[in-house]
Amino acid sequence: MGDIVLTAPALRGLRRTSPRAELVFITTHPYAELAAALPEIDKIEEVRKTGSEFLQDVKRLAEQRWDRIADLQDSLKSARLTAKLRAKEKVVDSPPRIRRALLITIRLKVGHFLPVPRRYLQALKPWGVMDDDGGLELHLLESLVEETSQRWKILTERPYVFIPGAKHATKQWLPNYWGELARKLIKSAPIVLLGEKGEVDDEMFDKLRGIDGVYDLTGETSILQAAAIIKFARAAVTGDTGPMHLAVAMKVPLVVIFGPTVKEFGFFPFRADNAVVLEKPLWCRPCSPHGSASCPLRHHNCMTKITPEEVFDTIRCL
Repeated sequence: MGDIVLTAPALRGLRRTSPRAELVFITTHPYAELAAALPEIDKIEEVRKTGSEFLQDVKRLAEQRWDRIADLQDSLKSARLTAKLRAKEKVVDSPPRIRRALLITIRLKVGHFLPVPRRYLQALKPWGVMDDDGGLELHLLESLVEETSQRWKILTERPYVFIPGAKHATKQWLPNYWGELARKLIKSAPIVLLGEKGEVDDEMFDKLRGIDGVYDLTGETSILQAAAIIKFARAAVTGDTGPMHLAVAMKVPLVVIFGPTVKEFGFFPFRADNAVVLEKPLWCRPCSPHGSASCPLRHHNCMTKITPEEVFDTIRCL
């Protein structure tokens, strides 16, 4: 999700250099609707993830004519796909994997780490693409925003939005901390929970469900519905996750809690003047590029030392 939202500056740059081109975004099915909300996109092509179905979709796309291909994922699967399309020109964004590994293993910072959107722009530089100094953006249909507000009437009260889940456990703030923060904020506005069902465990819900005014919408929205809900928020609180970038694109006040990951990985809120990142300068950070199932040192200090009071005070200052 985050990788897709972060392509917005690159897409604007492509349109400026190639105003008459047809820009086609290739992605997997769950993210097609998100890609369609990006600026300047003319067409979405979906590919399925599984082996035989993926190959069928690659064969279908290979029958089309491609002038230029930008592989901004640089994965084995994207490389297989773009090789079959046989475009006249191809550029690839390559993450700084070796330098990132040195930062994780021996805390050695080598060179300058670019935010992911600027890395994408750098990859497109051979085509004359330039940075417009703009941020992330998504274009939500007015009908979607209206439909979302009608379905969940609580949005008219401009709730706080909590996004407590994450794919990896070490990126998640503590369940009792979320509960404490909710009890502090609920006095001024209701709270809406967003995210995928499988990313939030029962303990997290137990700390939040018993609080009157907390509305659990995890697993009940599409990606763009979640973006529309965030658009109504008076402030959002999240970890280092894909929905963080949705909040940045929606231009809402945002508090982000960073634990095992760091700015150098490229996924800080991009050009978001109303976003604050909370993190602790611990010697053990970063411990992994994407988070892990448990803290390698068993203390999880990167999260436990960020208190509900600190988050609450930060929200009040936004």
